[in-house]
Formats: sequence, C-alpha cells, structure tokens
Amino acid sequence: MHTVDKPVKPLLQWMKDGDPDLVPILLGDARSTAASYFGVSARGEGQSASFTDQQTSPVTPEMIVQCCRETGISLHCCLGSATHLDAIDFIDDIEMTVREEAGASGDILKYTTIRTPAGEMTDTFITPAGRPAYWADHLVKSEADLPALLYLIERAAQVSLEDDRVRRQLTAKFRAEAAKWPAETLFYAVLGVPAFSLTCNLYMDPTLAFYLLLDHPAEMERMFQAYEQANAVWIECAAAGGADFTLGAINGLELFSPDIYQRYFIPQARRLHESAHSHGMLGWVHTCGQMRRLIETGAYDEMGMDVLESLSSPPLGDVADLRAARKRLGDVLVTRGGVNVDYFYGDDLPGLRTEVRRVLAETRGRRHMIGDTNDSFPPYPRENILALVDEVRKSGRMLEYAS
Repeated sequence: MHTVDKPVKPLLQWMKDGDPDLVPILLGDARSTAASYFGVSARGEGQSASFTDQQTSPVTPEMIVQCCRETGISLHCCLGSATHLDAIDFIDDIEMTVREEAGASGDILKYTTIRTPAGEMTDTFITPAGRPAYWADHLVKSEADLPALLYLIERAAQVSLEDDRVRRQLTAKFRAEAAKWPAETLFYAVLGVPAFSLTCNLYMDPTLAFYLLLDHPAEMERMFQAYEQANAVWIECAAAGGADFTLGAINGLELFSPDIYQRYFIPQARRLHESAHSHGMLGWVHTCGQMRRLIETGAYDEMGMDVLESLSSPPLGDVADLRAARKRLGDVLVTRGGVNVDYFYGDDLPGLRTEVRRVLAETRGRRHMIGDTNDSFPPYPRENILALVDEVRKSGRMLEYAS
C-alpha cells in the first residue's frame, strides 16, 4: 500500500523548519473550541460519546474552520482510531453486540459484549448529559477475563495482517473523514503503544493491569506483541488515509513506574514512531501528568517522537521549571500545551493571561505550540479562549492560522 501525496501544510512546515520564535495556538479539541466560540453544544443531544469512532456533532467542519480563520487558532483534526473493533466484523468465531439505554438524569448507558471461544466480556460505558463520558466497568474485570481478551487481541492481529478487507475498511474510514476538511488541515490518527492501549480504560482498569503485569506477564506480553503486529497494519492504513501523525497517550509517573517505561513504553513507542516515519508520518505523544523525571532522564528522546504534549505545571503535572524542561528536550522536538486546563475552566482572566505570558517567555526560541494541557469537554468559556488569543497576538509572535 502506498501513501497518498500530501499537500504542503503551513503548520506542518513550521514544525519542520519554521521560525522557533513564532508561536502557533493549538488547543487539544478543535470541536470543543469551535463550540465555545459559537456558543453551541459540542456533542449531539442524547448521543453516546465514543473513544473509537468519530461522532456526529452540532459543530461542523465548516464551523471549526471559520473559528480558526477568525481567531487565528491553528487546526488539527482527528481522523479516528484503530482498535480490535475495526477487525471484529471479519473474525468468524467472535461476536460483538452493543446495547444502549437511557439512564437516570439523561445518561446514556452503552453495554458492549464480546463473545469468544475463550470466554465472554462485557463493559458499561456511560455518557452523562453535558459531562465527560466514562467506563463504569471494563471488559476485563479480573484475571478470569484474561484468556478472552488474549484470544480477541491475537485474532484481531491475525485478521488485520491477513485479511485485506480490514485494510480497505480502515483506510476508507480515514479517507472519508479527511475529505470533510480543507487541504491545509493537519490530520492525526489515534494509534498508541500496546502496553498503554491495552491497560487503559478501553480494556481494563489500570489498577488491575498492574496485577496482571505481575501475575501474568507471559499473557500480557503476548498481547503486546500481537497488538504491535496489528498496529503496523493500522499505521499503514492511516498513512494511506491522509494522516500526518500518529497520536497516542501515555500516562506519566503519577500512574506508571520508571521500570514499566523502560520495559514496555519506551521500546514500543520507538518502534511505533519508526513505523510512522517509514510511511511519511510523524509521531506525537500526549502525557498530561508527572513527566518531569521522564524529560530529565531522556525517556522522550529514546521514544523517537516528533511532537510532545502537554508540559503541565503543578498541581496538575510536575513541570515546575518549563524553561529547563524545554531546554532539555532540545531544538528538534516540537512541544505543545503548557497552560493548565484549570486556567481555561476558571474565572480568573488576569491569572490566565499571566500564565500565557509565562509559557511564552519560558519556551521562547524553541518550537512550541501554546495551548491547553488536555482535551476540553465540556467546552471552555469563550472569553478564556479569546484571552489566550489576545495575549499571544499582543506578544507579536503569533503564527496565524494559514489557509
């Protein structure tokens, strides 16, 4: 499969060789940003949220582009993700059923059941009205569910590698989303390292994952290997579908140990980003917690990424000295974020402006896209976003959205 020819994209070009004294504004969630700007809901009424598929929304691509052009905020958009769910329709001995029902206070409850020859798993995903969605329980609830998950992951990898229908379906999904946007849009596909993707909430509670890593390392590592094999196919599909980046999250040292980083996250991330590079894409990693020690010990250097977010300061993260952290990360790596989410949700506009000026000063001379430190749902107050824009523009260093 060959990658598609990609047009010149101003923000991508700036990341590679642009003036490091210029500062793009890039917020984590373009849809929520436009919802803030236009004063509308970011999510459809009565609609279940999703971490695997793009959802319909009152906010259209046209509205997002208009918001960016009128404010100068840069634009990047998600083409979607790839998981076992993208292969499950082509696995003849695994069945998945999904049931939704209305819960109390307007909540949407979504139950997903996966039946395999090795056992059955069910999770419960709750979308509260106007609030972030979450898992009430997970597919893997105890070690008794591990055989079923292992069977699912290994079969999904096998089918992704052997059945061209998986490639065609995934590529078509990515291309269909990319077709909605102007040519200058920066696209990413959510594709993360196996050890994080399999131990985050999509499959199991992270606390349970620690026990499974200790008590069942052979089974967990088999899943990591199978997931990585499937990931190689999914990366190929993302490139063919128009993605410029792979983007994956990894929690910091507030949740995972340095040993888990050394054994799993670092080598897996390096291989993922090497694969992305081989298909003409860059690698992007989101870490919004304790990342100071990871920066200081060179963990992100070893991962071979091109973009790192989010450089949270205390109390949300532990990057207290942003200037030193940015210096340690070097001139090649591009960074994003720096302004903690709580500033955007608060009502202290002078405090927000002061924080923006601090981040501008402490990242000066290195390519940094100023913005929030996590996704924004519910949307931020409009005036907070406009205060960020105003402060960056007043600095005289703002890299305006270019179409």
